[in-house]
Amino acid sequence: MGFDWHDVKLYLYKNLFWIFVILGVGLLYIGSFFDDAEYFGDIFEKAGIAILSSGVFTAVLKSLQFSQLFKEEIEKVILSTDFIKKRSDLEKLWKVISHELYKQKFPEISEELDKLVLENYFPIESDYYYKDFTVTINIEELTEDYILKYTQTCKHYVVLSESDPNLTISREIIMDDEGSAETFKNEIVYYKLNGEDIEIDEENIDGDEKKVIYKCNVGAEKENLFEMKDRREYSIKEDNTKLFRVKEITKEMNVSISYPDNINISFFNVGLVNKFEMCHVEHNRVVSRIHKKGLILPHQGFGISIRMN
Repeated sequence: MGFDWHDVKLYLYKNLFWIFVILGVGLLYIGSFFDDAEYFGDIFEKAGIAILSSGVFTAVLKSLQFSQLFKEEIEKVILSTDFIKKRSDLEKLWKVISHELYKQKFPEISEELDKLVLENYFPIESDYYYKDFTVTINIEELTEDYILKYTQTCKHYVVLSESDPNLTISREIIMDDEGSAETFKNEIVYYKLNGEDIEIDEENIDGDEKKVIYKCNVGAEKENLFEMKDRREYSIKEDNTKLFRVKEITKEMNVSISYPDNINISFFNVGLVNKFEMCHVEHNRVVSRIHKKGLILPHQGFGISIRMN
């Protein structure tokens, strides 16, 4: 077996403190054999003290190096993705981190901001999101008494967090204006899940606002394609705007709106960070928009303003 200098160096480094201590004590012991006035005794004494001091310094240095290394390794573990995934207090952790981000600027509204973002814009209560959402609105007529008649076709994927065939999703049509609610008519042309017609659980709720809620169970697939077309009528005499807002986080949306000659349409964004963009050269009596940058969050979407020529 050959002589390995690497092992020797490693051994000396690991035991450097004790080597200095033994060497320092040894020199002091040798110096004790000389008289106080002798030259060599003084040399051995000073050398022993110096080496002992070096041993203490080496021990402190190694301790600091170990502490720093230990600190770095602990930080790697704590900040690693796997460690974070296993934490049961992610909501609390997010609040602490986000609070630190803006507490210097807006400490007086930090708690309200935490709650607003967490409850409305993080999908902690949702089991799915929408993808590749296509909305086609064909305005057929605006009558002289301001009854708007149109068909609306929606097509999008529902992406599940987990495969759950018993998961129920719902879609709501809300009439905010009392007059519009009284004249509202809705006829379902079709409602499909993955190409197959599905039955609709329809419920009308009367109160401060009118809702029409459509509910259905999704399939067992990770992504499910929903298609829905309905024909609607309602009065825009009191409110000439139509809003389309999503209920869940939505990735990409394509909108096409056609309308007759006797009306004009103005398109506007609702609450978006990244706005809709024109996706085609504007055709006569057709508005085309697309949203591809970023996400559309709950309660965000688009609107149109309708006015008669």
